[in-house]
Amino acid sequence: MSTSPDDPLVAHTGSPEAASLLRRNLTAIANQHGGTATARTVREVLAGQRDLSDLEGDDDFMGLVRKGVRQYEDHLASLSPEEKERLYAEAREIAEQDERNATA
Repeated sequence: MSTSPDDPLVAHTGSPEAASLLRRNLTAIANQHGGTATARTVREVLAGQRDLSDLEGDDDFMGLVRKGVRQYEDHLASLSPEEKERLYAEAREIAEQDERNATA
């Protein structure tokens, strides 16, 4: 796993931490959909053989993204105000840590 500034996922996300999270999520998608054209494309992106933007043109991949967004929205809607605040606080901490790392 690369965390160098030359890593396309670091360049895309702006931070090694965000790139690591993106890499984990893409790997999970590839593993869950093994043997499909989408999984092959994702693995090629992870290997640096294709550009991340190639996934935007993959209808099956974008369908998975839309499904994931809907699931997240449903989950978010089911949270109490306190649970939402905890989730937002965690997200703020991650963003602040990324900011500190970017300026270090």
